[in-house]
Amino acid sequence: MANATNSAAASGQRSNKFRHVYGEPAKQEQQFIDLNNPLTSGEGQYVSANNKFVAVSKASGGGPVYILDINKPGRLSADLPLLSVQKGKVWDHDFHPFIPNMIATASDDSTVAVTQFPITGLSEDITKADVMLQGHTKKVTACKFNPSANSILASASFDRTVKLWNIETQDNVMTFSDSKDNIYSIEWNFDGSQLASTGKDKMLRIFDPRIPDEAAAVKAFDGTKSSKAFWLPNLGWLGAVGFDKMARRSISFWDLKDLSKPLFNTVIDQVASTLIPHYDNDTGLLFLAGKGDGAITYSEVINDGKVWYPLGAYRTPEPQKGGGWMAKRACDVWKCEINRFFKLTKTAVIPISFNVPRKSGAEVFQDDIYPDTFAGKPALTADEWLNGANKDPVLCSMDPSQSSDNGDGGATFTKKKTYQELQKENEALQLRVKELEEKLSKYETVEPQDDSKADE
Repeated sequence: MANATNSAAASGQRSNKFRHVYGEPAKQEQQFIDLNNPLTSGEGQYVSANNKFVAVSKASGGGPVYILDINKPGRLSADLPLLSVQKGKVWDHDFHPFIPNMIATASDDSTVAVTQFPITGLSEDITKADVMLQGHTKKVTACKFNPSANSILASASFDRTVKLWNIETQDNVMTFSDSKDNIYSIEWNFDGSQLASTGKDKMLRIFDPRIPDEAAAVKAFDGTKSSKAFWLPNLGWLGAVGFDKMARRSISFWDLKDLSKPLFNTVIDQVASTLIPHYDNDTGLLFLAGKGDGAITYSEVINDGKVWYPLGAYRTPEPQKGGGWMAKRACDVWKCEINRFFKLTKTAVIPISFNVPRKSGAEVFQDDIYPDTFAGKPALTADEWLNGANKDPVLCSMDPSQSSDNGDGGATFTKKKTYQELQKENEALQLRVKELEEKLSKYETVEPQDDSKADE
């Protein structure tokens, strides 16, 4: 997990590498334009991405979601195939971290669906999910896959619960019900051993879903507007953005060793739009995208007296209605791209690259700005994790000369039968055995015919 950049940040040293980072929007031919009726209302991001695809929620019944190939931008046709496997709007989605062509969707109809689609993308509408997870009683607003363990998924609902699922068995293995109001966000930590949640009850909660009775809770913000949590693994901190009692946007950090009070908190500004945080553990940079304004700010977070060092901002007049971040391993290292944000507008998805200016970047791999990053391969099986094992995510080199990975993650999905399905099968088998036994008993009770009487 450690690298030179984040080790320096943890020891209180600033890096000079990222002080001149700049945002660069894709040219129009590299944008996804003529996007029809995307979902933009509410507090969600409505966009998720991995190393191959971008998903965007559509605002209509049937829970439709666009699945766009990252490498095939351009004008979108009116009859573009959709993934539509639920009855209500899809408020959130998350790609499987180890299977790039599988996605979880959280719906207004209180279900969470997990669906696999062709690795080449959608050629026709998909209307049937591989797994349908039922148990929430109100709309589901968030879903997040575990970053280390295969097939472990968390979901949060307006029924004020967080549920943990094993998607292979479709089992709801845990329900966390400490929240006193609607839940705004859930986030896994670096090794997937803990979840953090924020909610309308103004509390920030941290818990291991395998032992939810040991949850810790601290007051996060005085305001009731949307707040979102994020982890800072290299510093051993937890952060959150939200609003104070004067409805000003605020940011706070807590040291996981002492949650009694924030080690840092400050007012950011008086803008009304909610913030979408993204902390890049590889570089130590925190990106904040305003949902409803046109700014994406970036800053360094350092373990020193000042803590938070704003570096700059990418600004446009057109506000973002949502957005999501691409998997780091798909960045273009020859352009010194360290992150890419897919900005959602009313009619388009616009890729915005965040680059480090380097004179020799197009010819020589810049290993000082590209430490090993998340590889998209599972470190644990679902059963290993559920039995208490923890392990950091598998990492890979960003150096193209050292990478032989084709980006498919190497994991496979095997749907196991549920207990109810096995029970039904067992009942059917028992019924069949009973039928056969009854037939056999009839044959055994028939008296044999006397051959001498038959001759007469």
